[in-house]
Amino acid sequence: MRDLSTQIHRPRMTAVPHAWMLSIVIGAATAAAHGQAAFRAAFVANNGNLEGSVTSYRIHDDGTPEVVDRLITGWTPNSQTFHPGTNAYSMSLSPNGRFLAVGHATSSQTVEQLTLIEVAPDGTLSVFATYLVPDSPLGMSWITDEYLAVLRTNLSATNHVRVYRFDPAIPQFGFVQERATGAFSTSIVVSPDRQALYVNDSTGYQVSSFTVNGDGTLNPAGVAFTGPTYPLGLGINRTGTRLYGGGGISNSGNKVVGLDIDPVTRTATLMSGSPFISPGASPKLAITSGDDRFLFVAHGTDATCRVMSIDNPAGTPIDTGFMFDVGFQGTLGDMRVLDDLLLITDNSTIFDGVKGLYSFTIQSDGRLAQNGPIVDSEGIGPQAIAAWTPLAVPGDVDGDGVVNFADVLALLAAWGPCPKKPAPCPEDLSGNGDVGLDDLLIVLANWTE
Repeated sequence: MRDLSTQIHRPRMTAVPHAWMLSIVIGAATAAAHGQAAFRAAFVANNGNLEGSVTSYRIHDDGTPEVVDRLITGWTPNSQTFHPGTNAYSMSLSPNGRFLAVGHATSSQTVEQLTLIEVAPDGTLSVFATYLVPDSPLGMSWITDEYLAVLRTNLSATNHVRVYRFDPAIPQFGFVQERATGAFSTSIVVSPDRQALYVNDSTGYQVSSFTVNGDGTLNPAGVAFTGPTYPLGLGINRTGTRLYGGGGISNSGNKVVGLDIDPVTRTATLMSGSPFISPGASPKLAITSGDDRFLFVAHGTDATCRVMSIDNPAGTPIDTGFMFDVGFQGTLGDMRVLDDLLLITDNSTIFDGVKGLYSFTIQSDGRLAQNGPIVDSEGIGPQAIAAWTPLAVPGDVDGDGVVNFADVLALLAAWGPCPKKPAPCPEDLSGNGDVGLDDLLIVLANWTE
């Protein structure tokens, strides 16, 4: 589906539209919906050798997930027949919630497929385009809606982070720049303000910092050495001041790395006291809660998620004793925080047949309250997670949580140039300084009742 801004181009009106014009606008808005899930959603990449797919979930108000759609990105009848769309391994959702970028990790050793999937307001998925990127895109993250950073992981050569510019209107996916990141890079995170990004090198025991220019190019901002502990599965906190990562099997197999981020240079440096001991075996991923009070550490060997408190000035992880055991070794796939929820994938299909997405509500003391049973992704090998929360209800002029005639009336009452105020007038949904037809289109495209 296409965004309204790319589909409808009409002259600005300076007077309140007549009824006949409203009917035309309603028809146009119905034909072109705004692209992004209209509700809290989660997306899971299914890393199957014979079938790759992505599953979308609606996350209900009580935290329970419900499958909305599953899109198959590639299928093959046997391991001898190659298809570039299998093994959906890494994934990132654009900031505007419109596009999922999915990286595949197939048997190819030269190039891999990158699939761009468009998300509809009802959570259904469709392939927008496919592109080829150098082997292997084991990690990726949107920097902005325009620029996507993709890792080039190579066991026998220098690894890189590559930036691509995406223009859905053409559509075009063009290479911008690459920067060296070390010997084995698998994890990338972008700062909350989207002005910096960080890439790990596990075998080199280091984390590279980069600042981001307006044209998507990257400036090296320093390298932090974490030896003798791997920096796996990087997670950045809400304020963009700290990074954490799991140490895997390195350094006794029970360590978590912590790094501080300079607010000016954006350089990451090893945190005082790092590495820190985790009660689980082989930490592989560390992410923070939305309020920066807790650190959730995923473990590979014992497949547990351990809850650690970081609610102290130094950000030192301290075990709370709370945890969740996914099950058999290696079955904990990925974790993501969605508001007050923690989402976890279980990719087990061989040992106990349980696979899919778990949802937990994060309690005030760090306990994890499970929201219903695990919900099967209906795909093979559920792995990477992306999560989405609408920041506001698009078109909700009066702020009551729904878009209806009351919003149209409020918008019409404010029609014309916005008066000079300390803050923009709420009726100016497009942010261009006056209330007009483009704002009315936004209301009609997001009609809820």
